[in-house]
Parts: sequence; structure tokens; C-alpha cells
Amino acid sequence: MSRTKSNTKSTSYHHGNLRESLIEAALVILERDGADSLSLRAIAAEVGVSHTAPYSHFKNKKELIEGVSEAGYELLADSFDESVAAQGDNLEDTVLNYGASYLQFALDNPQLYRLMLGQVETRGLKESLSSATLDMTKESITLKRPFKMLFKAFEEKISDPELASYQALGAWGMVHGISALLIEGHLSVPKNLDLKSFLAKMTLRR
Repeated sequence: MSRTKSNTKSTSYHHGNLRESLIEAALVILERDGADSLSLRAIAAEVGVSHTAPYSHFKNKKELIEGVSEAGYELLADSFDESVAAQGDNLEDTVLNYGASYLQFALDNPQLYRLMLGQVETRGLKESLSSATLDMTKESITLKRPFKMLFKAFEEKISDPELASYQALGAWGMVHGISALLIEGHLSVPKNLDLKSFLAKMTLRR
């Protein structure tokens, strides 16, 4: 799965990949129509299968939201991979590239980003987004692949794993805050700066 807002489109079902097709349909609906439009019936219609077909993969809407959120983290991790594909072992560049990718992902996929971080509410859920799958105190952000990649970058440079973890958490918290400000329109990137340079200036690194 490699979809983001820039290349989302309706997906059709091919034998053997119904779950992936349903998740991709959910991503399309989420960015096109918003979180309130997500439902098992809606993704079935988007894919072109019977309204009961999604229940073979998702018991309810809560499980659908969980699946969409996990797909989002995988897409974010993929963007991290792409951002450092041509980079060396320089910690600063790696972290800045990850950070810039994080910001770009949030800007390209604001609805998905909000859903991943539990910042939206959706109708039809008996539990709020503080449920087990989205509550970061129960399933920590540190268990997600993007954070593990960030932690590994710090760990390779810092010999103390605990300190590396704190550094990674600090970096994640910073780009999360900046992302929230950007997608809500409270902050904008100067026209003369790309996202990596913008982050570098904000961290007093360049």
C-alpha cells in the first residue's frame, strides 16, 4: 500500500486482496469526504462489493478505524524510507529528513493524520478515540514503525538507549506540534524555505 492524498483514487477489488482494497477505499473516503463518512457500508460501495463483505475483515467500525490508522503509520514509515534512501549516516540529516517527511505527510493527508493521532471523532463509535487501539497510553507511539526508525537513528549515534529514546520522543513531539499548527492554518512555511530547511532553522541547527 503506497497511497497518500496526492495519488488517491477509487480502488477496485481483485480476488485475494479484499482487505487491502477496503483500506485503500477508506483512505480515499477519509480524504475526500472526512472521517464522519467512514463506514463499512461506504467502503463496500467504494470498492464495489456487497455491504456484508467488509465484515469478513472488520467486525465493526472501530476495527475499521484501527486498520486505517495502522495503514497510515505504514505509509508514514514508507515516506521515511524514501526520504533517506540517498543519505549517508549523518544523524542530523537523517532526523531532519524524517522530520520533513513527517510534515509533508501531515500536509498531504490531514484527515488521515488527525485520525492516526486520535484528533478527530467519528460518528457511529460507542467508544471515543481514547479506545485501546488509539489511546497512546495503551498502545504507545513508540511501538509504531516510524518511531522505531527515528529511535534507531538516534541510537546509532547516542550510546545510551534511554537518552536516545528521549531524544526521539522530543523530535517526534516537535514535528507533531508543528504539523498540527500547519494543517490547522496557524503556521505557514516561508516561501523561500523547503520543509527540511524550515526544520533546520527552527532547531537552530543551520
